[in-house]
Amino acid sequence: MLKFEKYQGAGNDFVIFSEKDLIEKGIPDYSELAKEVCDRHYGIGADGMIILKYVATMPFMFFFNADGSQAPMCGNGIRCFAHYLKNNGIQEEDTFTVKTLPGDMIIETKQGEDINDFVAKVNMGKPIFEIKELINTDKDRFLKEKITIDGKEIEISYIFMGTDHSVIFVNDFEDFDIDKIGSKIENFTELFPKRVNVNFVKVVDRKYIEVVTWERGAGRTLACGTGATASAVLAREFGFTDEKVNVKVPGGILVIEYAGEGNDAFMTGPSEKVAEGQYLFKR
Repeated sequence: MLKFEKYQGAGNDFVIFSEKDLIEKGIPDYSELAKEVCDRHYGIGADGMIILKYVATMPFMFFFNADGSQAPMCGNGIRCFAHYLKNNGIQEEDTFTVKTLPGDMIIETKQGEDINDFVAKVNMGKPIFEIKELINTDKDRFLKEKITIDGKEIEISYIFMGTDHSVIFVNDFEDFDIDKIGSKIENFTELFPKRVNVNFVKVVDRKYIEVVTWERGAGRTLACGTGATASAVLAREFGFTDEKVNVKVPGGILVIEYAGEGNDAFMTGPSEKVAEGQYLFKR
């Protein structure tokens, strides 16, 4: 039996394990574990799995998508991970650092008397626009470029915001078959060799955008923190929005702050603990 806790951030849900428990149980393949526990019919059910590791005594967030693929980072996941660290007494300070594959993330937390009265502000770091080495292109930047999917020309941009994100600005979500096009762009490995997250973005006004994300390895989700951040960053860069913007995702509202290129982006949003228990691992 494996001890787990489950959290959700704006509807994006995650199962969290401690690596110490996995080692004690002799579970070597975290990718297979992720596929099993994230299955919504035969497992616990989640968009992703997080493992608490330690690097030089500091907590490290090790993240897997529901299909078992590993991702560098997850924006909603890191808020939930921070909540988990606070709830379990691993972090007692309100502001602390979490290690991730892209680098150290500074997190400011606020928790009320109730366990789920919790909000975290995460320094997401600087968006990476110089992407020639990350995707198959001879361009230094990939902004407002045209690709063709099923005979339809689509204007798309790509940046690295903790992980790989493509962004498509739309007038109306109904103009796109999000599941079909999202899946095709995710797996358009001719351009995106590691596959890619796909964000459809509608600008409502200078302080408010709506985002629907097709996540690499998970499909359409209720929220994607790095996707919301990437979308807000590009909305700001293209002159559509102000420095601080509310991002409505299907699972709630995230607040993104970004002052322009050369600056860090900040994401603020909630986290909720929804379950804890013992999972019977199917060897």
